[in-house]
Amino acid sequence: MRKMSLAGKRILVTRGGEQAEEFAALIRGRGGEPVIFPTIRLVPHEDTAPIDRALSRLSSFDWILFASSNAARFFLARAAETGVSRPPAGVRVASVGPGTSRELLRMGFPADLTAALHTAEGLVDVLRSEGIAGKSFLLPRAFEGRETLPEEIRRHGGSVEEVTVYRNGLPEKDELTARSIIEKPPDVCAFASPSAFRNFFILLGEREASNVLSRSLLAAIGEVTALAVAKKKFAVDIMPEKYTLEGMMEAIEARLASHTPHGGPER
Repeated sequence: MRKMSLAGKRILVTRGGEQAEEFAALIRGRGGEPVIFPTIRLVPHEDTAPIDRALSRLSSFDWILFASSNAARFFLARAAETGVSRPPAGVRVASVGPGTSRELLRMGFPADLTAALHTAEGLVDVLRSEGIAGKSFLLPRAFEGRETLPEEIRRHGGSVEEVTVYRNGLPEKDELTARSIIEKPPDVCAFASPSAFRNFFILLGEREASNVLSRSLLAAIGEVTALAVAKKKFAVDIMPEKYTLEGMMEAIEARLASHTPHGGPER
């Protein structure tokens, strides 16, 4: 039986849809209480022309790289709309982690490689074993994200074409949950993107959001999200080594087990 490591702890879930439910299930499985308050709404990128151009010459690439399950979902949904149902012969697919690989398999684009370390750096490492120099890579991505992967591919002699396939929009505000968060801040507030963090302030208001975060531990996935946090003069208390929901969960468990008081915003 799993140890109830989060018993009595309330964890803010800022993702929406299926991802919110997946994270909430992990929290409940450890005895915690998920506070679901979506701060982002994922939508397809308005300009589909770059995606369509890439799809029309998919066979010209050596690799298609997927650094998130969302990138896989939005890119492959557009691929299906344009009649592309599988990778062309000779084009290989690489995934940042098992969650992304599951999404790819579900949509008929099984991954040939999956990174052992579920980060951009881990994906580069596994690609280096296959050879990067002289290869052509297609990278479907979010409107806002880390530049590590394309930069590293180019540094190792590969060429990368980046296409934006989705962006983060602002969801409708859940007034009842917003009031509960303001009145009783969660023990941990978790954010997986800069937009999720910035939209928290838009939805709650600057003063209320700042007050909540000053009384909670702040968890963030990735350097880009951490940079957005720093710009607001807050400190990241929890940063997972693996940029996955499981990785975030493990980091939250470890931090809460340390019983170290929260330092609040940076001064």
